[in-house]
Amino acid sequence: MSRFARTLVMAAAALAGTASADTLTFNGTADDFLKIFVSTDLSNPGAVVFDKTSGWGSVGTATINLEPGQSVYLLIDANNANGGPAMLLANLSLSGETLRFANGLTTLTTDTTHWQVSETSFAGTLSAPVSMGQNLPGLQIWGAFAPVSSDATSIWAYNADWSNGRVGHAYFVTQISAVPEPTTAWLWLGGAAMLTALRRRTR
Repeated sequence: MSRFARTLVMAAAALAGTASADTLTFNGTADDFLKIFVSTDLSNPGAVVFDKTSGWGSVGTATINLEPGQSVYLLIDANNANGGPAMLLANLSLSGETLRFANGLTTLTTDTTHWQVSETSFAGTLSAPVSMGQNLPGLQIWGAFAPVSSDATSIWAYNADWSNGRVGHAYFVTQISAVPEPTTAWLWLGGAAMLTALRRRTR
């Protein structure tokens, strides 16, 4: 094997070694239930990765493994099974260096800016959700949920208060996007410098 080929193999091995598992942590609730999916295709959400079957009064927590560097949709099927008021309320975080939420950060709360929602399916016509109030002591209907960030906003597909809330699902969508790993970029630069030096020496 030539020096050039050996160097390429070594660089590839070094790059492979930098990949580490990224995780998504969810902390939240819905009135009444919710299911979480992670998918690259809105038309095919795939398997459920978290199923919160307890009522809206309890907060569910889940840690979900993600593929490093793989952009995905975070999909939440919130089910207002009993009619009346409805909401989704959560805060989320990412570990690792390769992924970011729609706000460009590793933390995200439910809000009306970085989420979209449909009443038909994840692949249906999406629009901005409606705020049902911020997670503070004066939050209408439910009151504040202490385990959830006070920055989080209760959201739904429409103004689902006592008068307007009805049985049905709200399909929430936000994107998690890949970002370049700084360590990978430096390794590539170092590898390129090494290859340049080797070529000059062999001339």
